[in-house]
Amino acid sequence: MSAKKKPWVKSAFSQLNMTPKEDSEAVPVKRTRSASAAAASEVKSQRKTNSTLNTKTVVDLTLEGENEANPTESETNGVTPTVSDNWMESFAPSTSDDLAVHPKKIDEVRNWLRHCQAMRSKFPAQICLLTGPSGSGKTATLRVLAQEFGYELQEWINPIDCEEISALGDQATGNSYMGSQLEAFKSFLLRASRYKSLLATHNKRLLLVEDFPNVLLKDASSTFEELLDEYANYGKSPLVFIVADSKSRVLNISYKLFTDQLKAKHRIEHISFNSIAATIMQRSMKRFGTLMHQEQHKTLYKLPTQTVMDSIVVCAQGDIRSALINLHFGSLKGAPSMATKQINVTAPSKGRKRKATNTLKSIGRDESITMMHALGRVFNPKFNEDKNKTLLHSPEELSEAFCTEPKSFVNFIHANYLPHFIDIAHVKDAINDIGVADMLLQEYRDDSLALVGLTVAVRGCMVANAAPVTGWMPVRGPKRLTVQAQLTAAEQKLLGATYAGISKSLFTSEYSSFVKIIASNGS
Repeated sequence: MSAKKKPWVKSAFSQLNMTPKEDSEAVPVKRTRSASAAAASEVKSQRKTNSTLNTKTVVDLTLEGENEANPTESETNGVTPTVSDNWMESFAPSTSDDLAVHPKKIDEVRNWLRHCQAMRSKFPAQICLLTGPSGSGKTATLRVLAQEFGYELQEWINPIDCEEISALGDQATGNSYMGSQLEAFKSFLLRASRYKSLLATHNKRLLLVEDFPNVLLKDASSTFEELLDEYANYGKSPLVFIVADSKSRVLNISYKLFTDQLKAKHRIEHISFNSIAATIMQRSMKRFGTLMHQEQHKTLYKLPTQTVMDSIVVCAQGDIRSALINLHFGSLKGAPSMATKQINVTAPSKGRKRKATNTLKSIGRDESITMMHALGRVFNPKFNEDKNKTLLHSPEELSEAFCTEPKSFVNFIHANYLPHFIDIAHVKDAINDIGVADMLLQEYRDDSLALVGLTVAVRGCMVANAAPVTGWMPVRGPKRLTVQAQLTAAEQKLLGATYAGISKSLFTSEYSSFVKIIASNGS
C-alpha cells in the first residue's frame, strides 16, 4: 500500500469504537413456538456470532510493511497528517520575503497601494494593470501585499451560463432568458467596490479581475472603455487587472483592451513582471523543500536529488508554478524518479569552468526569450558546423516570439544593426530586406503580413551579416518621430498650403532635410 493511503485509512477509522459490546447469551428457543419461528431465531443468532467474530478481527492497515519496523514520529505521537484539498495552498507565500519575485517589482506594487491609501478620500477608484508571463508571481504578489495593507480581496470569476425560467408561483410561464455576463460584471464592479460583505473582516476592499468576460474580447475597446469611465465616476475601491502575456495578437488582452490612450486617460499604473530568475527560483525551491520536511507533509513527500531539483529549475523557464507542480509530482513517495538529460552547451571561455546543466527529459515548456536576447541573436548570428552552414537559431522562431509587436522589433533593428557590420556590401543586402519589411508593416488590411515583414527583416539581417563585429555594444532604443518640428516663416512659405496635408512621418523622413536646405539657400 502506498504511503499516501496509509494515513487516510487510519484517520478514517481510528475514531470508531472497534471494541464490540458483550452480547448476552442466546436464550434457548421455547418448544411451544412453531418450527419456522425457531429456524428464523437460529439464523438470527448465527448472524450475531458471525458479526462479533468479524469485528474482533479488524486489522490496522497503517502497520503494514515498513511502518511495522520503523513507525514515523507522527504515528508514535498519535498525530494524523492532514492534506489540504488544494495542496498548492500549503506552499503559498505568506509574507513578501517568501515571494519569488524581484524586489523592485514588489516595491512597485507596494508603492501603488500606498498611493491608493493617500488618494482614498479624493480619488478612490485607482486602476492598476499587472502583466507578465504565466507563473511570474503576479497574483501571489498582489495577495500578499493586499493582506499586508489590510485589504479585503474581492475577485471576479466568470459565472456559468444558466437559463433562468420565469415562473408564477409553482407554474412556469414558458418564458426563459440567459443572464448577461456583461451586466453581472458591471454589477460586480460597482457593488463590490461600494458595499462591504457581512463576512468581511477588513473595511478596505481591493477588486481583482483576472478572468475577463468573453463579451469584452469580442467587442473590445468601446464597451470596456465605457465600463472604466463608469467605474472612475462611481467606484470606491482600487481595481487591479492581471493579464498574462500571449504570443498571439488576437489573444493578447493587454494589447486589445488596454491601449495607450486608455491608460493615459484613466492614469492606469502598468507594472510589467518578468520571468523569475534562476537564482530566485533556487531560493524558492529550498523553501519548498523546507515545507515538505514539516510534520504534516513528511509522510507524503520525499525530496529528490539536487540534480533533479536543478533540472526542474532549468525546465521551468522562469515559471514558478510549473516548477512547484514538477517538484510536487517528483517528490511524492512511491512515484517513479524523474529522468534528466544534459543540455548541450557551447565551449566555455578561457579560465572559466562551466557547470554541466541538466533538464527534465519528458516534461518541459517552450523556451521564452527576451527582446535583448533576440536582438543579440539577430545581430550576432551563429551557424551550425555543417556543409550548408545553416543558422543555429531559426529566424522564424525569433519572429514568432515577437509577432505581437513586429513594428517595435523592426525599429530596434533599424536603430542598432549598422555597427554590427564590417562590409558595406553586407549592409546593402540587409537594408534592402529591412526596407521591404517596412513596406509590409504599413499594410493594415491583413494582419498576417506583419509577421511576414518581421520574418523578412530578421532573416535578411542574419543572412547578410556573414562576418559580424565582435565585442559588446549597447542596444539603443529607436527614435520616435511623433512630433512635427515647427517651421520657420521661409519654410512655411516654401511649402505653402500643402504643408497641412503632409503626415508627420512623411515630412520627417522625406521633406524636412530638403526644405531646410532650399529655404536656407533661398534666403
